Amino acid sequence: TFILKNDGSVWACGSNDSGQLGLGDIIVCKSFTQVTTNVNNDVKQVACGGSHTYILKNDGTVWSCGNNKDGQLGLGTSDTNAHSTFTQVTTNISNIKQIACGCNYTVILKNDGSLWVCGDNSKGQLGLNDTTDRTTFTQVTTNVKQVACGYYHTFILKNDGSVWCCGGNADDQLGLNSTSSYISTFTQVTTNINKDVRQ
Repeated sequence: TFILKNDGSVWACGSNDSGQLGLGDIIVCKSFTQVTTNVNNDVKQVACGGSHTYILKNDGTVWSCGNNKDGQLGLGTSDTNAHSTFTQVTTNISNIKQIACGCNYTVILKNDGSLWVCGDNSKGQLGLNDTTDRTTFTQVTTNVKQVACGYYHTFILKNDGSVWCCGGNADDQLGLNSTSSYISTFTQVTTNINKDVRQ
């Protein structure tokens, strides 16, 4: 768990086996502890995945830590090491509006409405029409207003109020009335949704 205080400081507690708390170790933390390495009361947003974490700083830079076995940290590599301190992500990062994390993947929404993805893609949750993992952020679509990630599925709200989704669908979580176990491209949800969605 992470909390972001009004002064821009970041505090974390809980499981830390992949270094996802950014405290420089892999020790379980039982009470909220301030994250200080590469974090200096300058954080605007925090996003948590299954065992990885992203922060967006006030200066627009993006930093990640934790599990990177599927390239979800956006650092251009994948490995099983614990990344226990926040490291700046630099490839394809600029003008960030929102960061969202799924189980082992990450999605960023830029201010220009473009959507960029990296990490695990085994269920097509990156929306790139394949199931190949990405280790650096790759653009997938445009005209996006908001993004939300589930365990292995992704939803986007477009500027026109329409809702689109992709990824795992074994429990019908995509709302598409489809029998497919996963869908690897963003597909519009139309039943009971008429470009009238706020969030």
